Amino acid sequence: MMPSPASLVVLVAFTLAGCTEPTSPSATSPNAPTRANLAVADNSTFPVTFSMAGGTCGLTSTVTATGVYHLLSRVSETRTGGLRIAFSETAHGTATGADGSQYRFSYAANYTVLDIDDPTTLPIVLDVVDHFNLIGQGQAPDVKVFLKRQFLYDGTLPLTPIGDPVIRGGLACDPI
Repeated sequence: MMPSPASLVVLVAFTLAGCTEPTSPSATSPNAPTRANLAVADNSTFPVTFSMAGGTCGLTSTVTATGVYHLLSRVSETRTGGLRIAFSETAHGTATGADGSQYRFSYAANYTVLDIDDPTTLPIVLDVVDHFNLIGQGQAPDVKVFLKRQFLYDGTLPLTPIGDPVIRGGLACDPI
């Protein structure tokens, strides 16, 4: 599940604060600008745990999971001189059902703040792609969730959804 709007605002602010001295990528594609254009603002990992109640999301018993969460945020300059801010989040680990069932889980989310000409000016558009998979071993059921949507941040919360989302699985079944 997408982080709370408040945490996204903090991440955007943190990322913008961290982009004062970008460094060049180690290898550039032929289309990439030749000047320094990329900075890693945050690259951190930490433990993640969650529980999903039995009787929800197709699960027959409560499932408890542990794993590792990785957050990477980057700032890059567009060809027109604007900024692109991107957050990549991944998590993976194992889970066990109260009935002894076994699972592996993976999570991947990418959030891109699109086309910022002036990072101090609002509104901004956030493009979100979010995947969560809890894959049962043996006869244990699978849970799969996907979201793709854009949101507008105009300085107020909550974020305003833009357009029609693409959703597969129930968003309430994404515990991360």
